[in-house]
Amino acid sequence: MSLTEQMTPDSSTYVHIQGKLAQTFSPNTLCKEWVIEWLAKNGYEKKALRITGCGRKAIALQCANGHQKRVRMTCHLEICPTCGEKRSLAHRKRYTRALDRLLWAPVLGYMVFTLPKEVSDSLPSKAELSKIEKEAVKIVKDNFNTPGCMVRAHLMGNEIEKLHIHVNVLFPIIDTNGTGRVSKETLDTLRKQWTEIVNKQFNLSVKMTNVFYKFDTNHRKMKHKIKYVTRAVVVAEKFLSLSNEAKHWYLSLSGWHNTRWYGKLANCKYKDYLKERGIDHTANREQDIALAKQCPVCSSKFRYIEVIPCGDIDRSQFRQIERDVWVDRVIFAVMMNKAGPPSAGTVKENKSKSKSVSLKKGRLPPQKYKNLTLFETMDMKP
Repeated sequence: MSLTEQMTPDSSTYVHIQGKLAQTFSPNTLCKEWVIEWLAKNGYEKKALRITGCGRKAIALQCANGHQKRVRMTCHLEICPTCGEKRSLAHRKRYTRALDRLLWAPVLGYMVFTLPKEVSDSLPSKAELSKIEKEAVKIVKDNFNTPGCMVRAHLMGNEIEKLHIHVNVLFPIIDTNGTGRVSKETLDTLRKQWTEIVNKQFNLSVKMTNVFYKFDTNHRKMKHKIKYVTRAVVVAEKFLSLSNEAKHWYLSLSGWHNTRWYGKLANCKYKDYLKERGIDHTANREQDIALAKQCPVCSSKFRYIEVIPCGDIDRSQFRQIERDVWVDRVIFAVMMNKAGPPSAGTVKENKSKSKSVSLKKGRLPPQKYKNLTLFETMDMKP
């Protein structure tokens, strides 16, 4: 039988080839090819190789009692279409780290310090960006009762083709009777301080810069802000839209730690500080099976075994519990049974009803909420 005869809409060959074509011409695949091509042509061969090999291998981990998992290895470059996605491993690492250090706060403050267009157009150096971030931290510490903060600069806004640098600061506010309100006079003072700092550092004469402030006491809204600030910004499609000069500038920032922690929440201090307050600094990380360092079955630590190609993972012994993680049958059974058996007589009656309602809302049926991992709940609307 010829290929033409096999290629009927009802044949498996047709479906297989159509699937391959869809994969080949998907936006992510095309973006990946274009990014790799540009990097290779412009002297960034190492980064091109990192993106090319992203996700092809996995780390094999095993606990003291023999329970195993496999976690996909990714390149962690924001311009990679895989690692730049929401819910990617790179995003989840930043997100869970921030959750563990910030979510305990009775009030979470959020400030955005914008920089004028002239600063973005001048393509500031790593040293200049680090200095301006520290100035933003100083303003927050001087005006709010906070033990520390997280700073992350966003180099672009929602628009493509141009840079729009702004500094995001997330910080817990304590001893304020459950509110983070500040007066209009205080905000005006903050804007004046920031404007003076920007003008002095970049030799400008801007009349006033924008400073945005908001606070939240609701955990769902706190999570949303943390997820937003920790997301990748210069993703593949935005990177490709920039001029060559801007692309080279962005890549020159390699080695600059964009996400920084200050005060008692700094990397060398936060564990002791949170322990003193009776807060588990690993609670959110351990909920994510990809990032968890402890076995969900026996609580012993996972140890490194080896690196293997993802294609060599034994599918008869491991179940893919999410896109980047495979676990053995014991771990899989425990994770699936954590919610416990449903109560008799309720599921059967409400099964069709709850399923239809949940699908309309774009969510899973209520009885399955407890089985959701952190990875799956990140997209739930607050």
